Amino acid sequence: MLRYEDISEISDGRLYGAEDKALLGTNGCKGCSHCCESDMGHSIVLTPYDMYQLKKGTGKSFDELLVSFVLELSMIDEVILPHLKMDTGCKFLKDGRCTIHEFRPGICRLFPLGRLYEGDAFKYFLQINECVKTSRTPVKISDWLGIEDLDKNTANISKWHKFLKYETKRVTEIKEMAGFEIKRIEGLEEKDLLGHAIATGEAEIYEEKGADDYRRDKLEELAEEAELRVKEIMKTVLRIFYMEGYNTEADFYEQFDARMKQCLAELRHI
Repeated sequence: MLRYEDISEISDGRLYGAEDKALLGTNGCKGCSHCCESDMGHSIVLTPYDMYQLKKGTGKSFDELLVSFVLELSMIDEVILPHLKMDTGCKFLKDGRCTIHEFRPGICRLFPLGRLYEGDAFKYFLQINECVKTSRTPVKISDWLGIEDLDKNTANISKWHKFLKYETKRVTEIKEMAGFEIKRIEGLEEKDLLGHAIATGEAEIYEEKGADDYRRDKLEELAEEAELRVKEIMKTVLRIFYMEGYNTEADFYEQFDARMKQCLAELRHI
């Protein structure tokens, strides 16, 4: 989930690499589960790797987690993505402890770190106002994250971030193109509107409906077509990367790359 604050106001002013140390150590968060008990809104957005890990940790599919209100879908940064349902705290929290700690989502692993993207790569920054623990010790970031094959995971995160930018761009372009055409049709004089109808093979429809009704129906049609294309793009992404279950006995990154190729191929036809 993208944030737009001035980083100098929310961080300690430093950017970190995976092998750098930051003030992250909280002695295992003993006696504290404040972040997991809070209403975090839509902030714990799930990546495909998170979905793979959740399936491995819970044995449940995306649909099962969705219908049991552990996950929900929301419009995030212009596209629909799944996230943990956090309105009353995390559903995986029990007696103050995380029941899926080994398989927790990437944003949970990061906390209280954030990522600052620079092109296709990113650096970490330490959020200074998020964790309520005031006395923390230095910990190497790679150790804090505790992710196997961190280099592969880092490359995958960058690849996913780049893809989401592409998805957002596609959605925005469809909406903008429909908006331009709607505005053009709205501004046509009747003779030019008739010319448009003739050019698109709709002269008979124009004569039958008349200018006002033809214009109104054409505007509704353009808006509906754009909405359907946008929905189809989002449904395709959700289906390929989340709804179709991962084989947790096989390598995630190979599965992800295959799905990326499939998704890009399908999106080209929408």
